[in-house]
Order: sequence, then C-alpha cells, then structure tokens
Amino acid sequence: MTAPSTPGRVVAIGSVNIDRILRCPVLPAPGETVLAAGSAQGFGGKGANQAVAAAAMGAPTCLVARVGADPEGRAALDDLRAAGVATDAVRTDPDAPTGLAVVLVDPAGENSIVVVPGANARLTGAEVAQVLAGLALTSADTVLTSGEVPEECIRATAAALPAGPRWIHNAAPAGVLPDWSGPGLRRPLLVANAVEAAQLTGRSAADAATTTGDTATTGDTGTTGTATTHGTGNGTATTATALAALGDGAVVTLGAAGALVAAGGALHHVPAPEVAVVDTTGAGDVFCGALAARLAQGASLPEAAATAVAAGAFAVTALGARGALPRPADFTGPAAGPS
Repeated sequence: MTAPSTPGRVVAIGSVNIDRILRCPVLPAPGETVLAAGSAQGFGGKGANQAVAAAAMGAPTCLVARVGADPEGRAALDDLRAAGVATDAVRTDPDAPTGLAVVLVDPAGENSIVVVPGANARLTGAEVAQVLAGLALTSADTVLTSGEVPEECIRATAAALPAGPRWIHNAAPAGVLPDWSGPGLRRPLLVANAVEAAQLTGRSAADAATTTGDTATTGDTGTTGTATTHGTGNGTATTATALAALGDGAVVTLGAAGALVAAGGALHHVPAPEVAVVDTTGAGDVFCGALAARLAQGASLPEAAATAVAAGAFAVTALGARGALPRPADFTGPAAGPS
C-alpha cells in the first residue's frame, strides 16, 4: 500500500507510570528475599510506552491519560513532550498519584512486574469520548487502546469512534473483553501474545503455544515480558483465528517465532530477527506503537506487522521499557516504512 500524502495520526489511550527497575540474579520465589545487583528508574505505562514508540517511528502522536499532581507526573509529562508526544489530553489528577511499576529483571531478560495504577484508574469513559469527538478523526488515523485503564474507557472508544479510523486494542493484561457487539459499536483489531490470546479465547496456554522446534533467541514481543518461544503450529493458528473472530482481526505475537496476523479469513506469519535479549519489559508496547504508526502511514496490516516484529525485537536489546526505542533508520527493507 502506498503511504498517504498526509500521514495519519496515532491516538494512544492508556496508562502512564514511573518504572522502578531492579536487576536481580534470579526472580524471587514466594517467600524468598533476593539481593538486587542494581536499580534504575525510568518512564513507563502501556499508553505512554506505545505513544512514545509510535512517535519514534515518525507518526504524529497524542496521548489520552491521567497523571498525578506530583513530581513524578510532571517528569512523565516532560519526558513525553521531549519524545514528540502531544500531551494536551493528559489530565492531572489532584487526588491520586502517578502510576508506579516495580520491575524485577533477571540475567536472561525475563521479568516480574507489579503495578500500582494510581491516577490511571481514574481515567473515565466520558473523558475519552470527549477527546475523540474533538479530534475530527479521519480514515488515515489510528486509535490505540490497552488494558491498563478502566474498561469504561474501552467501551467509550467503541461507542465514540466514527467508521473511518483504524482501532487497535492491545488486550493486555488479558481479561474479559468488553462487549462491542451492539449496534453502532466499533470492533478493534486485537493484539495479544500467545498466552493472552489463549486466555481470551478459552484455550489452554500449552495448546495455543504449540512450538515447531524454534529456539528462544529474542524476547516475547507480546506483553508478558518472557523470553519464551511460541511456535507457529496448528494450536497457535487456531487461537489466532478464534481471537480474530472476537474483533476486527487479530495479531498474535510469538516471541522468537515472530507474529501471526489473522484478518479477512487469512493467516500471515511474520518471522522475527534473532537478537540478544537484555530485558523484555515494554517490548509488546513498542510492537503496538510501531504497528499503529505504520498503519497511520498507509501500510497494509502485514507490512505494519513486519515493522512491529522488528521493532519489538530491537526493544529487548537494552534495559528498561524504553531502553532501545527503534526508529525507521534502524531498519532496512519493508520494515523501514516510508522514507
């Protein structure tokens, strides 16, 4: 597909967090105390990560979110603006702190994350609908939502979106999907990793993640943050097809095996490059941001997924959710997008 003369915008609706990252020799078992080898602080939240990733890929991007009236919220807003994300629709909540994520990372790049939602939990459907109504969205634009904000925000998106813009919903953390089957409600393209896709479709994770002998060489470009390989066997294909039926198509991320695109009754596998894993935190968010950016730039869904897979693999090569943010210049061939 040829890129439009005027590229569309990416509108991300989601969370903003401060990330506290602890480098651990092992992830602690229940009741176990582990001495961390070091710590760092950064910026995160699925909405913010996805918005920054989309902006890095060259798409005009804005974020709809809430932060606290605290130093962390002000720092997060400054960081978003420095990354080229418009923050006019980010509201400051006087009664709740900015969201916090504590991220434990082991030497293999696997992680465990605990999130305190804070102000993220106070974003309302009415705010989302008001912002979407005021943006005069066109068919070139892409709206990106995720599961770290109240469900009413996702329902409001389904009701408020006009027919033209593309809508991507990153169904993570996995849970019960909102009901968007009613008249006048939009259905999104669903993005999930293999484990989340299994949970959403009522399949067993072991069946959905049937492997084909691939070796784990990159982090999961989904959202669990593990460096586990998920294969492209019949179980994965069946799960992707079932997930696509719950929305307007689906993309299931498969870690080292890439991603599986299920749309229009067809399946398309996108392989992933081999990389050395440092930290998988935020790789799924980079995947979603890059996917949204390329769709807004006029790419077909398989083309956009190819860029997103490459971006997700790039993202796991440094510590932190935004330690390695890819830009078009970091890719060659179709994944690079428009010049």
